[in-house]
Amino acid sequence: IVSWCVEFDVYIVTDEIYEHMIHPTDLQHYLIPQQFPYAKDRVLVCNSIGKSASATGWRLGWCLHPPHLTESYRGIHDQMVVMSPHPMQVATLTYLQLPDTYFTVDLRERYQARISTLMDVLRQVGFRISQPQGAYYLFGNYRGVGKLKSMDPNEAAMFMVETIGVACVPGDNFYGKDIEE
Repeated sequence: IVSWCVEFDVYIVTDEIYEHMIHPTDLQHYLIPQQFPYAKDRVLVCNSIGKSASATGWRLGWCLHPPHLTESYRGIHDQMVVMSPHPMQVATLTYLQLPDTYFTVDLRERYQARISTLMDVLRQVGFRISQPQGAYYLFGNYRGVGKLKSMDPNEAAMFMVETIGVACVPGDNFYGKDIEE
């Protein structure tokens, strides 16, 4: 894909918000400008503290881009966002100064423990769960769960929220409504 983008003069925008949440731990995260230096002049790397710092409401992030895009990027940025409050900026700088092991070991292990616990519980009640390789989302097949098995994805999600108190998103939002199991 990177080679095609270079060949056809297309920019690459990457969302690196989950870069430290890779499972299992023997998988490696690839950062395009590092892995493909010949493409670095056409890659915009976007990130934020939203997921790794459990600060999703802060909406504080950044974009690394080639110097020749600075003026254009700032023009777009100025029209789309407002500045984050100063305390959030200071907190972010403090957060980004944590030791590398926080990002490469601690964060990964913390999320893996949470994912494993949730997967175990969901499997116990009849869900079939796919092991995620990144982020912290679980994709589950609910057809083995008594009251849910005959429901469509939206009905099952609403039942989970309204009756069980667990928020979830219908899976067909990700794979389409025309796909059979």
